[in-house]
Amino acid sequence: MLLRNLDCAVIECEHAINETAKVKSFDSVRGVFVEGESLYPGSGIKDKNHIQICVRNPNCIKGYFLPRLKDESYSNPE
Repeated sequence: MLLRNLDCAVIECEHAINETAKVKSFDSVRGVFVEGESLYPGSGIKDKNHIQICVRNPNCIKGYFLPRLKDESYSNPE
């Protein structure tokens, strides 16, 4: 499991800057992070690209789901 502490720090820093500048904070933020080596020469797609979603206002969460337990009677794709 990867912990993306720097991603969180970037989002929190931006909100701290907005707060200092008296700019309204966002309820949720999506950040695109481009990292790693190119998947093939000249590619803009990297092997560690990822998207972080930060919901700062819990009232924006309309629902959630609980992951189901694995059913051992079926194969488990990796």
